[in-house]
Amino acid sequence: GNGNGKSKMTAGEAVTFDRHSAANALVLRDAAALRGCECKAYSDWFTYNRWAAQGHQVQKGEHATRITTYVTREKEDRETGQVETVKYPKTAFVFCRHQVKETER
Repeated sequence: GNGNGKSKMTAGEAVTFDRHSAANALVLRDAAALRGCECKAYSDWFTYNRWAAQGHQVQKGEHATRITTYVTREKEDRETGQVETVKYPKTAFVFCRHQVKETER
C-alpha cells in the first residue's frame, strides 16, 4: 500500500475492476447465446451455492461457466500493524436460470 492507511482503489485498479465486470458480462452473454437463451449477467447467473440458497438445484449434467471476480479481504502489515484492504482475482463458476430447477419444499 501507500502507507497512509487508506484503502481506496487506485484509478488503475478501478479500470481493471470495471474491465473484469464488463468482461464477465460479455462471457455470460456469449454463454447464454451458445445455450440459446437470453439470461442477463448478474441477474440470471449465480453460483451453485447461491442457487441452492434460493431454493434451486442445478440439474444433473449441466456445466458451469467460468468468470473472474474480485474478492476483498483485510491484510495486516506485519511491520507496521496497519490493516489494509486488498483485492485479488478469484475464479467463480456460475449457472444460468435455465440450468436449474426449483427444489420441492
